[in-house]
Amino acid sequence: MRIGLLLGTFNPVHLSHLLVAERLQKHARLDEVWLVLTPRNPFKQGETLASDAHRFAMLQLAVAGRSGLAASDVELGMPQPNYTVDTLELLATRHPEHQFALLMGEDNLAGFSRWRSPERILELAELVVYPRPDSGLDPESSWLQHPRVRQVDDALMARSSTSVRRSVAEGSETLDDLPAAVAAYIRDHDLYR
Repeated sequence: MRIGLLLGTFNPVHLSHLLVAERLQKHARLDEVWLVLTPRNPFKQGETLASDAHRFAMLQLAVAGRSGLAASDVELGMPQPNYTVDTLELLATRHPEHQFALLMGEDNLAGFSRWRSPERILELAELVVYPRPDSGLDPESSWLQHPRVRQVDDALMARSSTSVRRSVAEGSETLDDLPAAVAAYIRDHDLYR
């Protein structure tokens, strides 16, 4: 099977995450997309996060009933901080029958050279890159020329978890950027206030 991996802190997961996952599943011809909860992004050490348990519960609620999408907690049991290359190594060992594609926004590709072992990542997975507003990605980036990197123009992620958290903190009762079950979970557990 061809498995797409959308890694993130999902703090919280929102509709743009799901839209990107569904569109990339179709356009990259993926059998499934696993939304992989990252305990803490090494590049975002100062960010305040809801607990791993809350974020994973919301991720499970968000993918429930969505064909081809699954929530994964594979990174929660790994030593911290964990790096994408370590996750891919673990998944390749656990699932040698699968081919993996790492789904990432242009903003992440812009900083890909700073990631741990980017060349090894490209040995373990194809990169499927989707647009992000103001990504800072140089259109002449050498990564875009790599045979294991593919750009998809259709799946723009227009929202951010930061803007969703800001809406919740400001007391917004209309959380239109969230799946209904996730919005209810945030209210029930008084998160991001």
